[in-house]
Amino acid sequence: MLLEWLQLRDFRNIAEASLRFSPGLNLITGDNGQGKSNLLEAVGLLATGRSFRKSPAAQLRRWQQPWFRVTGEVRSAGGCRSLDVVGEPGRQIFRLDGKPMESVSRMERVLVAVIITPETPLLVRGGPGERRAFLDWVIFCADRRHGEESRGYQLALRARLRLLKDFGRDDRELDAWEAQLAHLGARIAGRRHRAVAHLARMLPPLLEGLGLAPERYTMALAGDLAGDLAQGASLESVAARLRLELARSRERDRLTGTTGAGPHRDELDLKMSGHPVSRFGSRGQQKRFAFALKLAEAGWLQELLGDSPVMVLDDPVAELDREGAKGLMKLISGQGRQVFVAAREAGEIPWPDGGSVEHPVVAGVFQVSTEQGNS
Repeated sequence: MLLEWLQLRDFRNIAEASLRFSPGLNLITGDNGQGKSNLLEAVGLLATGRSFRKSPAAQLRRWQQPWFRVTGEVRSAGGCRSLDVVGEPGRQIFRLDGKPMESVSRMERVLVAVIITPETPLLVRGGPGERRAFLDWVIFCADRRHGEESRGYQLALRARLRLLKDFGRDDRELDAWEAQLAHLGARIAGRRHRAVAHLARMLPPLLEGLGLAPERYTMALAGDLAGDLAQGASLESVAARLRLELARSRERDRLTGTTGAGPHRDELDLKMSGHPVSRFGSRGQQKRFAFALKLAEAGWLQELLGDSPVMVLDDPVAELDREGAKGLMKLISGQGRQVFVAAREAGEIPWPDGGSVEHPVVAGVFQVSTEQGNS
């Protein structure tokens, strides 16, 4: 898939811009504060419906402006489609081919992007929630049902805890919520289990390309249901076991105010020579492992979708040494994907084979210089 054209209006510090992109490597350069990351953020917004900086919509509007607009045109094997996001006070409006959509989950898989930012190393050194969110987003890109079922699971979790706090509760209602928790929980855990298996399958050559010894690194899903799934248990039996555990733990969960079993406690277990990478890996090893995970995400999505996701890299050299950055760019440039890279200067990016900005691998160079505003 290719993002051929992007138009911005009052987005962050960009008053107005219209850009046409190449199908290869597109380099965004400029001094700090000029809008390089903002331009990449707009690409990510079209693909994901959210800011990769986790900013609310109000912060995406240019200073003292009432709204922003991001429009893009995407070409894929299915033809040419248009995406449009308008941010107004209190809401964002998504349009696909001019038709309003209820949410980004209704925008199909027109533009899928794998985004690498200075925050990417948190996949390894951050908490379990970072890794669960990573897994769930990859799955959601391939299967939109996962998002809806995850929301349903969280709703059931909250409902169960409210009932546990009510001493005059009707246990039949509690049974019903626990049945839903078990059903949805088994499906969520099952998808995560399969996703981890696919990502782990793709990791070895990516780790090697980033200068890590693949045999030292492992990843697995750890959680209340992971053992049963690893042994080939059916989703029905996994759900039945979770439902039984929920019923047994009601009093304990009422006292603790939490639900002590289920996929909301899952962990993506990342290890180096049998030890947690987050504790025993160096900063450089953690960063390279995190980038390998993102490249594995891109590879698996390409298999699932039958089309190449767009790669978006915000200042990759800030988090890697020269050799690591060179390995990253070599891995990315060899996949034939459309790539967006932001850097202060073109010379900061180590193109494969020692090339420079004039090297044929560079398809487009965009010098960003905008009036300063809500950056």
